[in-house]
Amino acid sequence: MTEIALIWDRPLLFEKLFVEYGFESERVSPLQIGSPYSPKFRLAILPVGFGNPTYTTVEKTIKSLSTPLQQFVRKGGSLVAFSPYVDNYSYAWLGLSHRFRLLARTEPVKLSVKKEHPATRIVDILEGQTDGYLIGGDEHDVVLTSTDGPVLTVTSIERGHVILSTIHEFPARRFIEWALEIAHL
Repeated sequence: MTEIALIWDRPLLFEKLFVEYGFESERVSPLQIGSPYSPKFRLAILPVGFGNPTYTTVEKTIKSLSTPLQQFVRKGGSLVAFSPYVDNYSYAWLGLSHRFRLLARTEPVKLSVKKEHPATRIVDILEGQTDGYLIGGDEHDVVLTSTDGPVLTVTSIERGHVILSTIHEFPARRFIEWALEIAHL
């Protein structure tokens, strides 16, 4: 079983990061998800820009594959979706009421812990680049905020978790360890 599936359509820096971290990862085409040709994995990641056709064609396919991704989470998988980099983006295809508001910053912003949670391990210091903030969703799911609004949420769905992040930084190793640890597949 591959630990991490990077749902993307071309090489990206995450692959090098995970090699450095010592994690086994594989780039997976969205068309493979839910098919007999899909590798088995515990953590699925949608990198920054997954919703923007300027960067990738992933978005066209993932909405039509919402059922296999939702099943992956319900069965105990962890799904981390970084910023789609499209204003007013809806996560309804995941069964969530969250929306992403694009507000890219050129300067790092201070982050505040809204709720003590292991997901705060996503960054080593409470400061970083963000692409915007999240609206909608359950206030109880908010873990980190900026002055603009929530930047990290964790939503439990049956046995699994959906983690939404607008933080435009590579995730810290200890965050990936936690996301793998909570996956029960």
